[in-house]
Amino acid sequence: MRTLLRLCTIVALACAPAFAPSAAFAAGGPQVLVVSTGNAAQDVADYAVERLQMEARRWNFTLTEGAPEDLEDLGDYDVVMLLNTGGDFLDDRQQESLETFVEQGGGLVATDSAIESEPDWDWFHETLGATALPPAEAATEESVTFNSGSQITEGLDDELKLTEHWYSFDPAPAQPGSTILAQLSSGGAVAWVNEGLPVFYASPGGEGKTWGDRDFLQLIRQAIWWGAGEEGALVQNSDDAAPAWPYTLTFVLFVVAVAGGGSIAVWRLDKAETEKEAAAKA
Repeated sequence: MRTLLRLCTIVALACAPAFAPSAAFAAGGPQVLVVSTGNAAQDVADYAVERLQMEARRWNFTLTEGAPEDLEDLGDYDVVMLLNTGGDFLDDRQQESLETFVEQGGGLVATDSAIESEPDWDWFHETLGATALPPAEAATEESVTFNSGSQITEGLDDELKLTEHWYSFDPAPAQPGSTILAQLSSGGAVAWVNEGLPVFYASPGGEGKTWGDRDFLQLIRQAIWWGAGEEGALVQNSDDAAPAWPYTLTFVLFVVAVAGGGSIAVWRLDKAETEKEAAAKA
């Protein structure tokens, strides 16, 4: 019986990390609904969500991948992210729900082709603050520079090189009305916020490589934090960057090895105690 109890304890301790909630989840950070309906490249959208999930675990927010119908009830969310969305994908009820959400202080973060979404929805385009022209046919590398003085750009390098099918805008985001956070070396705006509502837009994001860039991910996560109304600095949960369960085979083998090694040690200890008790009785 003692052997069994000890073995159970060892296995429980070895497996405990697999079932413990992440620090980000336990902390109850901002809740983010991400929708990517109508995107032009599903592989890019999938990779972007994967990277954002890692950012969420590390930086104390929760990311939920959803569909247009999830926009009908946004009571559990702090931010809606339209990730490279495209086309007319929202019905009247979903549009009304998103508009009410933003007007009442909910955050909206949009990237890349999202600015072309819902071409007949005036509120949406007035809120984003610009009208996009068709993107360039060829992807080119451009230098992006960030403006200081915003929570969203804090800590970013002065210059970032990205390869994208770049958008231009006519009309461009107006000042006053929008605050430009980043621009190309040519002067064209690539990221800005609405000055009256918690709305952020960044034109990069159409290329998968962009979502692997450390500075771009920092820009997006800080925009999410800002959109949620969080004014404090982001606090990193360094142990929460690994993929969620199911864990890798390496981890499973590690647990088995720990449990197996522990069982051998317990068996030897129990055997020694049994022999000692037998000797004492003799």
